[in-house]
Amino acid sequence: MASRTKLLTLVALLFFAFEMASAQLYFGPFVGFNASGLKGTFKSTTQGGTTTGNVADGGSTAFTFGINAGYQIFPSNFAGGWYKLDLNLDASYTTFPYLENAFNSNNGAGKFAAEGLSAGGTSIIALDIMPIHRLTFPKFKLLSPFIGIGLGLDIFNTHDVTVGPPIGNGTLTGNSEFKLGLLVYYGVVIHATDLIQPYLQFKHMIPFGSVTQFTNTYNQTGGAGGGSQTVQWAVQDVPGHFALTAGVRFTI
Repeated sequence: MASRTKLLTLVALLFFAFEMASAQLYFGPFVGFNASGLKGTFKSTTQGGTTTGNVADGGSTAFTFGINAGYQIFPSNFAGGWYKLDLNLDASYTTFPYLENAFNSNNGAGKFAAEGLSAGGTSIIALDIMPIHRLTFPKFKLLSPFIGIGLGLDIFNTHDVTVGPPIGNGTLTGNSEFKLGLLVYYGVVIHATDLIQPYLQFKHMIPFGSVTQFTNTYNQTGGAGGGSQTVQWAVQDVPGHFALTAGVRFTI
């Protein structure tokens, strides 16, 4: 029994080594647009407790850019050349005005600036783990449609909010969070050459969680004296995304 186990392990390792040796590595940039929805109850928490506001809509659309890298793990003749499996990683950067949009939605159009508030955008660094299933046509190699389900890991970082008159002078410190979500994506790879392959991709991010917090504390400055107090603004929702991107793969 032990000999059989060792033999199976050796065969599995040899198969894995063969597949790795047959893998095609690739990398490249992409750009596009990311539409993100964020709609839920606006909440403000201070030392005095939590105040519940209206349902606020903080969603928006923004430019996104990033890089992709991965490898095609099966040799070109696998499954008669009809099927390809790519293990892919997308890394992207996007900034959304979630807090400003939600504040204005809760308090009235233009209130964020009218209250002396500025900055406070939320930057998202997304690391997307994406197994890609591609269909290829041996007699028509130009287009290769694909689809897949993966895991999204988002690092949220809300920048500090500058506070000025009429509220006062100070800074609302931004909050950082880590979000997970389910990815559903599809698109097409254009086999221009063996080395250069443009592609078009649609990607949905379905988030896990229920609350997005934007701020932590208010640090007062100026003539009124210094001080720090809890001021936490949050929306009872987690933003999802729909991204449309175009990029290129450079095969190594």
